[in-house]
Amino acid sequence: MTAAGATLSEEFPPIHVTVDQVERYRFEVSYPGTNLRALTVDEPPPVGGGAGPDPALALAGAVGHCLSSTLFNSLERSRVRATPIRTAVTLTFGRNERGRKRVSALEVRIECAPQDESDRERFDRCVAIFEDYCTVTGSVREGIRVRTEVRPPAKSIPAETRP
Repeated sequence: MTAAGATLSEEFPPIHVTVDQVERYRFEVSYPGTNLRALTVDEPPPVGGGAGPDPALALAGAVGHCLSSTLFNSLERSRVRATPIRTAVTLTFGRNERGRKRVSALEVRIECAPQDESDRERFDRCVAIFEDYCTVTGSVREGIRVRTEVRPPAKSIPAETRP
């Protein structure tokens, strides 16, 4: 139970995303229960067609967006007017102990400043605390448990119609 008496699943209902193969490495990511349009994701050439961001780009974008919007929220709640936020994320790869390619680091640079220097103290306070409230970045830093299951589709798709 949470402090308000709700269970965690009531306070934080799960989010569902579906990923459907269009052809080869191109997939459509859909967000059931929302009005959002599907997002095309793909692997870059020569493996895929480059029709959308690959998983590493999507991860970098998610972390950059989470940090940017969390900083904005912190500044807004503190009534600090700031310059527009511009965030650059550099993702680097490495190899794990088994030699598999993995994301080894994310470096994030956020450009933003108070519009009025009289807000400097509150701005600096927001910068000092905002990362602690960033859900996605905090989860990536702490490591996210991932459970994977592969099973037959609910309704069988004839082999000749598969991508």
